[in-house]
Amino acid sequence: MYWKRIRRWAAAGALAATLAGCARTQTTMDVAPSPKHDARVPIPLAISGQNTVLRITFPNRDEPIEPGQLQRDEICYLEAGDFRIDCYTDGSSLNLGPNDSNDLLTDNPMYGLAPAKADEKDAATAMRLYGVLFLIAGSVDRLPATLADYLQSPGTHLNEAIALTDVLLNQKSVRFIGHARGGNFVVTVELTNDGRDKLEDAMDEIGETTGTNQLVRHVRPR
Repeated sequence: MYWKRIRRWAAAGALAATLAGCARTQTTMDVAPSPKHDARVPIPLAISGQNTVLRITFPNRDEPIEPGQLQRDEICYLEAGDFRIDCYTDGSSLNLGPNDSNDLLTDNPMYGLAPAKADEKDAATAMRLYGVLFLIAGSVDRLPATLADYLQSPGTHLNEAIALTDVLLNQKSVRFIGHARGGNFVVTVELTNDGRDKLEDAMDEIGETTGTNQLVRHVRPR
């Protein structure tokens, strides 16, 4: 829903690039100035958090996902190994089946905010755009801590959690494929020292080594 609005806004010239259509080599997108404002506002696509550094990129063309892959109130989701990071307007979770769900974000304040003036449509769309970016980046940055907690108090998918942890620890960067109503995207993730420490400590707690190099299974954009 929000991605389609952003794409339409971009087509009208309000954004130089969008979250739903254009591949960018730069690390930022610029919001084109409105007639009342000359300043250009950078929108970061390379984001550093406490546990991860991530970069969001987009394919050269729209790639709508198959109907039914997104739940009704879901904004987007990422494939993270066998797990799925589901992003909603009010937060996100790490899931592997309906009975094995773990909270990543329990709130997203951006979605409760709007311009004070109802006629500021460009500002409202920009705020939605930031909300989506913060939701994705915040969810990914919480992944190492949530995964570490899962390893120490596992549900029914411990082996899958170990496999994802091993990939994050042993590959310099890991590509998660994202899907939204407006198209697909890629989130490339690298661990910071804090994120690595959390996962290594959790693996030590359960007596697992981290030397096996496995690949995250994902569907690459065509």
